[in-house]
Amino acid sequence: MNVAEARYRSHLLFQVKELPSSPWPLTIGGVPITILDEQGRGRPLMFPRQNLGNLTISICRDGYGDVRVLSDTVLRKLAVAVNAEFQKNLPSVRIIELMFTCERTFYVVVDDHIKIGAIRGSLPGRISNCPVGYLNNKELHRPLWADLPARPQVEPQPKIDIIDNTAYDILRPGVMICSKLLKEHSHPAVFSTTSGVLVQNSEGGSFMTGASHGIGDLGTVWQANRSDKVIGKAVVEISFTDISLLELSKDVMFANTTFENSSGATPNWSRLVNSDDMLNWSICYLNSPYTGNMEGVIVMKSVKLEASTHPTQDKLQYVAYNWSFMGQQEGNDGKAQPPDGTCGSVIWDDGGVILGFYHYSIAEGPWAGFSPSVSASEVVEAGYTLAK
Repeated sequence: MNVAEARYRSHLLFQVKELPSSPWPLTIGGVPITILDEQGRGRPLMFPRQNLGNLTISICRDGYGDVRVLSDTVLRKLAVAVNAEFQKNLPSVRIIELMFTCERTFYVVVDDHIKIGAIRGSLPGRISNCPVGYLNNKELHRPLWADLPARPQVEPQPKIDIIDNTAYDILRPGVMICSKLLKEHSHPAVFSTTSGVLVQNSEGGSFMTGASHGIGDLGTVWQANRSDKVIGKAVVEISFTDISLLELSKDVMFANTTFENSSGATPNWSRLVNSDDMLNWSICYLNSPYTGNMEGVIVMKSVKLEASTHPTQDKLQYVAYNWSFMGQQEGNDGKAQPPDGTCGSVIWDDGGVILGFYHYSIAEGPWAGFSPSVSASEVVEAGYTLAK
């Protein structure tokens, strides 16, 4: 067996004679791992090979601080500058997303119609003095709904056999919530997601976060098996984040902490992450009725560029995400994938800081095993804090 360290110790690569039986650990010594056998089965590297630009073209070289870790503020600022460079020099290339990895590299996601190979010589090879690679949006293999405006994902099919569909007397983060899509000329469809956290505005009003695409036409939600009792209604949607804020019914009690883990410990959440936080690449956690307690490692951040047609908003909105590596899929037959119903789950770190809200899992292609979550700083920027 050989063990190698990847760039900046982003992960450990184990080269073995044959793949071990699952389950495999997510990390060893706090560092993510990948496993590859002598026949080439498994995963050689955590991040896909970069389709590099022209290394003689370097943009946005100064003004972005230490590029080992970037705050949401700095990454949004950098995305604005990179987009301006492209609009000036490559106006036909529309940037969809700017990604920054724990290996101090960038990926730029562009429209599918762009033939990257044909224009590689004109593409910047470095951003903020770090190498940058390019990929078309389809290469990410996002779920089909992920690039659409917020809309319901009808009847998700979980891949995990045991699902907690209990209707609890006290609502809390990590509980299954359901809503109904009223379809014309057919029967209504019921679909489910995961309850988020309670936040409050400056006036003291409290709201529960939820996944916008999992909330139906009427905006009302209920707990599983209790469709007769509406627990809340969506009243605010934070643009382009897939986060809605639900006003809970007056008779609904909410405990702003999730369930205890297998060790009997309950996480003590302190606050939502803000845009200026400089967080290290760390272990993160989620708890949903579909998965129970799960761990991941934050290994990448991104900013997605969203076009706004609203008259009071800027033309482009820059939405921040954290990307977790949830463990190698290749060759790991026992590895469970969080199903669509996991959407809305709270993501937090060892310090009790809520990092974001689970969005989706990538199940195939070179990005399999990665899961983005919308940064909780988007909720803070909208004027909300963690309710006490």
